[in-house]
Amino acid sequence: MKLKVLTLSVHLVLPSAALADVPVIDKTNYEVAKKTAETTDHILDTNKNILSTVQDTLKAVTGDRGSTAAPLKDLAVGNGFSVSAVPSFDSILKEGVPNFGAMSGDIAKAATTFINGLQLVKSLSGKENSTFSGDKSYEQLVNTVLGVSALINGSQQAIETRRSAFQQAGSEIGSAQDIKGSIDQNTQLQVQSGLTLNEMIGVLNGAVISLQAENQRRLTDISNTKKALTYGN
Repeated sequence: MKLKVLTLSVHLVLPSAALADVPVIDKTNYEVAKKTAETTDHILDTNKNILSTVQDTLKAVTGDRGSTAAPLKDLAVGNGFSVSAVPSFDSILKEGVPNFGAMSGDIAKAATTFINGLQLVKSLSGKENSTFSGDKSYEQLVNTVLGVSALINGSQQAIETRRSAFQQAGSEIGSAQDIKGSIDQNTQLQVQSGLTLNEMIGVLNGAVISLQAENQRRLTDISNTKKALTYGN
């Protein structure tokens, strides 16, 4: 009887010992862990999207967009007349021959035709290489008239050229693929606008020189008249 009881006890103990190493799943902890993993995965995906957006944004605002702004770089003076091409009025006549330097041939021709059409005398005294103040003043006035004539012809030509160029540039607004391209286009337009303004200042400077030559001529006439009256006395 004791042997049977002992055997039964062994059988009752052994199964319990064998089941002690079997893992037990906690459903509550499992759900929490599962949800945490899903949240972590979602965060990682979100971070990837943010990184991608940052990279795209960085690309859109940095780098070279020269090819985008390049078509706008010659709006002001690149394809036509520029005031800077007009020689100094003091040297525009060399020994009675117009010298227009690097100016466009058709503009130089128009100015030369204009001044020749006036059929002006070479000097008031009729002498060559005269040092007479009236001759010097007259020569300066002829130079100024010739220079201003070239300036007027060139500016009229430039108005049409620049008008067409700026209209073409206006049609390209909004064509840039990103922010950097738009910024570079806008910057180039600002530069070209500044150059155009500088051209206008150059034209106004020509007008001032013209007035100066006229004032110089009047001053010389007054001086010569005074001298003549003095000699007469």
